[in-house]
Amino acid sequence: MAGVCQGDPNNVTVDASGYLHLKISNNGGSWTSAELFTTDKLGFGTYQWQVDGAIDTYDKNVVLGLFPYGPATGIGVDGTNEIDIEYSRWGQATGPNGDWTDYPASGTTVGELSYTFTLSGGTLSSSRFTWSTTEITDFLFGGLVTVDSAVAPIKTWTYKPANPTVNIPQQALPLGMNLWCFNAPPSDGKAVDIVIRDFVFVPEGSSSGSGGAGGESASGGAGSGGAGGGAAGSGGGAAGRGAGTGGQAGTGGGGNGGAAGTTGMGGAAGGRGGSSGAAGAGASGGAPGSGADQPGGCSCALGGADAIGTTSSAGLLVVLSVLAFLRGRARRDGAATRRRRRSRA
Repeated sequence: MAGVCQGDPNNVTVDASGYLHLKISNNGGSWTSAELFTTDKLGFGTYQWQVDGAIDTYDKNVVLGLFPYGPATGIGVDGTNEIDIEYSRWGQATGPNGDWTDYPASGTTVGELSYTFTLSGGTLSSSRFTWSTTEITDFLFGGLVTVDSAVAPIKTWTYKPANPTVNIPQQALPLGMNLWCFNAPPSDGKAVDIVIRDFVFVPEGSSSGSGGAGGESASGGAGSGGAGGGAAGSGGGAAGRGAGTGGQAGTGGGGNGGAAGTTGMGGAAGGRGGSSGAAGAGASGGAPGSGADQPGGCSCALGGADAIGTTSSAGLLVVLSVLAFLRGRARRDGAATRRRRRSRA
């Protein structure tokens, strides 16, 4: 667990709307924080989080991290194979409150940009990065935007180093999220609750095609197949809230997608796309529906109380269970499993 406060799985919860909460809590003077990792690994592509929280005005000791991190499963050592989005002032009352840090596949070359931003009194934002074999581009948007949105960001930066096969991670990595205390508990003495309303992963090379939007307790339409065996569109688009049936998966160039399970991703078993070819994603049913469909039929969203799902361009549904996070990956240990390399004066 990063930082000085012990991790507690009770600080990682999913509410009735299907939103993921990460918390810093004070129980009788004992401060605890939150950290979780996926059991699956994600590779090149676009990653986006929709966040509800005042990330621009956090207490100086609070850090929100959104990051792939290889050493969690033995891919490289600490200080390598990590792509960081972090919001913190690193113990300083003033100064930059945003950081993008890209660690190498090996070696010691690190790309970093620290910057200052404001949400102008709001709490909604979208954090995104696109990772390829040669570069990483980061974005921060005000408000909640879709992963294919081209609206102007608050800030953007591209890291394109020399010798990218060494200086940019080249392997699929576990995905981490954490909310932690840098060098002391919150100086204002207040607990913190950050809400991850949506997460989307679009694998590199996915073709576009969106499904229809699901209504309240309704099934969504099917997405159209991608060209030449690419990904089919996301079935069901934004699934309805309530116990609606999942949308029919789109038909891809490599075969027909299977229908989503009637419980959708919010139930005990998420709807699955077709097992072959370029099958589309089943719609996310349950409570709540997923976010809007994204390019390539690759919608990965917080879908109800027990699952995050992604569909790759090959029609492979990867279920990243929040329940698995809570059981096995939310960190309790007080030792620094991720050594922070921050020494802000």
